[in-house]
Amino acid sequence: MKLINQQLIKDTNLKLLYSCIYQNRGISRAALAKQTNLSKTTVSTLVDELIARGFILDSGTTLSPSTVGRKPNSLEIRSEKYYVPVLRWEENYIDAHLTDICGITMPAVRKEVGASDSYVTLSRQCIDELIPDRISREQVLGICIVVPAMINMEKEEIYTTTLQFSPNDQNIVSDLRTAFSDYAVAVFNDTACFAYAEKIFAHVSEQDFAFINFDRGIGATLFIHNEMLGSASASYTQFGHSSVDPNGKTCLCGNRGCLELMIGEDSLKDRLNLPGANPNFRKRDHITYAELGRAALYGDDISKRVICDIATQFSHALSNLICTVHPKLVVIGGKGHDLGTLFLEEIKKNIKKTGFRQMADSVDIRFSLLDSGACFNGAMKYFFDIHYRFTQDTTGTFYLG
Repeated sequence: MKLINQQLIKDTNLKLLYSCIYQNRGISRAALAKQTNLSKTTVSTLVDELIARGFILDSGTTLSPSTVGRKPNSLEIRSEKYYVPVLRWEENYIDAHLTDICGITMPAVRKEVGASDSYVTLSRQCIDELIPDRISREQVLGICIVVPAMINMEKEEIYTTTLQFSPNDQNIVSDLRTAFSDYAVAVFNDTACFAYAEKIFAHVSEQDFAFINFDRGIGATLFIHNEMLGSASASYTQFGHSSVDPNGKTCLCGNRGCLELMIGEDSLKDRLNLPGANPNFRKRDHITYAELGRAALYGDDISKRVICDIATQFSHALSNLICTVHPKLVVIGGKGHDLGTLFLEEIKKNIKKTGFRQMADSVDIRFSLLDSGACFNGAMKYFFDIHYRFTQDTTGTFYLG
């Protein structure tokens, strides 16, 4: 027990130091000791270990003019040494990115997924193609599988309304354990990964904030007192399956009028089947948020009306979320940005009408500051921050959320 506690303390201190260097590139050992409240001896010993293992590097003396006397050495994060491959499962394909722990992403591997293909089998093929030609096995800290799904950690089940699994993927979690037994593997919800990327790389300072992900479905991840609610599993926030129309269409989840069914990208074809709508839209089998937003931007009145209607339904659900958890910031991510400023302005206007005034008035609502690849960086950073251990070999370890 004593040995385990010592390992835990050491791992906590190594992560603390690494995090401080990550956030303050070029920091000195003395400044680290002051910032972390660790002794100078402890800092020196652990920093030397991080350097020896290739996580950080000593870049030499600082050029800062503020120091008097001998200039302290600067510590930097070492890039292109350790990696976390991230695989994102989509409806018809798998994207695999090799992401180093500084957030630098190398060229991706993409596998098309047919009706009879196994996501697990194709994922293993992605890893076998991605790793051998670029890096050594020892440089892989772990592998992340990102899914547009709710992950039930207790029952070890993955529930999704956007992926169509083949008969060969009936035991996803068990099959993943078997297929990747030679690595540490984590399965995360996609919205949670986007949200964590926003927190870290867009430097969100609010301790209570909500990230809403627009795609085929509508997902949400909440941070309460700076902690992600329910970890990266989406099992605590089924925002997309809150009903905004009890008499609406039946969703795949079994409920009627679910938010993602009503305003998800797949709803646009029916919404634009109106007299006076752009003839090009009426001929299309599928319409994207980007196409709708662009039409509205250039003056199409029907497209503007549809965006306003979507904003109204979204605002009803969002006002309930605000009244429940009172986030200080709401970030709209994914493809939501494609709907444009009209969408954002309508949401802000509607929230003041439908939300509890004292809460609604203090909430900032904005689009994500990151790009569509943020999911990969968010997954990598979450895995490294939450699951990776400096002090033990995690090969064969399996994490859900």
